[in-house]
Amino acid sequence: MKSLNFVTRTLTVATLALGISSTASLAQSYPDKPIEMVIGFKPGGFSDAMARKISEPLTAALGQTITHTYMGGAGGSIAATAVKERAADGYTLVVATSLTFGFNPLQGEVTYGKEDFDYLLTMARFETSFVSLADKPWTDLPSLIEHAKLTGEVLKFGSLGPADLLQIEAISKATGVTFIPLPIKGGANMMQAILGGHVDFGLSGGPHIKYVESGEMVVLAASGSEPLNATPDAPTMSSLGYPAVSYNSVIAAPKGLPADVKATLEAALVSAANDPGFQELVQGRFVGITPMNGAETKASIDAITSDMEAVIGAKTN
Repeated sequence: MKSLNFVTRTLTVATLALGISSTASLAQSYPDKPIEMVIGFKPGGFSDAMARKISEPLTAALGQTITHTYMGGAGGSIAATAVKERAADGYTLVVATSLTFGFNPLQGEVTYGKEDFDYLLTMARFETSFVSLADKPWTDLPSLIEHAKLTGEVLKFGSLGPADLLQIEAISKATGVTFIPLPIKGGANMMQAILGGHVDFGLSGGPHIKYVESGEMVVLAASGSEPLNATPDAPTMSSLGYPAVSYNSVIAAPKGLPADVKATLEAALVSAANDPGFQELVQGRFVGITPMNGAETKASIDAITSDMEAVIGAKTN
């Protein structure tokens, strides 16, 4: 009997060792096939350009081809919804924004939450700003609000989506100033609306920079809490005491990546984001930042969620 127990224990130990060895072998083989990068925007835009550019050093680092699939729409939510259902094996990534994960679930129109993903990288921060024509009787957001108070003028605001609407509603509630929001689809259309005088000011994710450089437009405030790269002297929403929203470009994966696979992916992505070719692209468009790793990205998304929950709560009270 002792001999039988010894044999049983020996076989058990051998089996466990074999299992550990097999797992280690699988980990060491990652990745052994192409990795799909699902881009939550239409092809041809700047998010597409960043995804393709970062894929070049990422391919070199991982030794596998990065393929690209486009699922544009709903601020990245269509892509995030699809990727959430994929296997958490490191072979599917999603490129979206911080609002895709930190704000869109709060609207109650998506079937995922921010905890359904493993965050790997923040590779850029868009120059999202409130802008207007330079010949208006204001130079920044505080002077715009003061003008509206003194004149009683109701100002038309060009809105790109629900997040900036909440910001404007918070400003209205805090100051007593009334704004008329007008929905505008896309940055190019927003520029035309501002240039044509159809709105008094509006939100822009970056197309405004060339008009600021030419003297036609001014930046009233950064939408987030960080100074802008192109116009660092513009006040931030947080410095003015209003809700701040940063529009960051984020790469994530389905929740539950094996720890070693996640570590491999995260290290490769951060390295790729620091690649000179990628940095040349983002710095040239004024969206370059020090790349944020997975933990930093998650903390940023948690902060945005907390801020927007507070705004939504204030609206309903």
